[in-house]
Amino acid sequence: MTLKSILFPVISFGATMIPVSSFATPQVTFQGEVTTQTCQASINGESNGTVLLPTVSADQLATAGATTGLTPFTISVSGCTANPTDDLKISTKFLGHNTTQSGNLGNLAANDIAAKNVSIQLTTDSSGSVPVQLNGVTSVEGLVLNKGETTASHQFAARYFAEDAVTAGAVTAVAEYTLSYQ
Repeated sequence: MTLKSILFPVISFGATMIPVSSFATPQVTFQGEVTTQTCQASINGESNGTVLLPTVSADQLATAGATTGLTPFTISVSGCTANPTDDLKISTKFLGHNTTQSGNLGNLAANDIAAKNVSIQLTTDSSGSVPVQLNGVTSVEGLVLNKGETTASHQFAARYFAEDAVTAGAVTAVAEYTLSYQ
């Protein structure tokens, strides 16, 4: 092996020589939290829950911004350490896969069977009055562990959202979630 073979490759721009290793490389950021409180979380009683939305007509989603099929789901915590003096606010942090420009969960169903122009919109409560705008890791309030308690739950909701006129087909969307104890 010669010395030349272990040197960094060089790119020349006129009289300037720049090592290739000086260009920006992709990176990954890791985030987490260390806390005195941890609980076991579940969605509708399951650790990895599936929320089944109703079958709806494409006619109900014929115009951009239309919504239908509001379906409540519950995030519960159990096995928490009871705090004898204060309520504990627990923030639910959602990370959507394939989010749309409108901040919803994009359809991940296989192209040959997928509905077009439809997404899944999360809401902060079961009434659907406040949509969640997903943008990276998105914190949503609502879950509160009351003082002296070891369990709590909060109802969110999901619904179909028309990004444009929707065509019939399958809809699948995925969001990861974690809890942050404040």
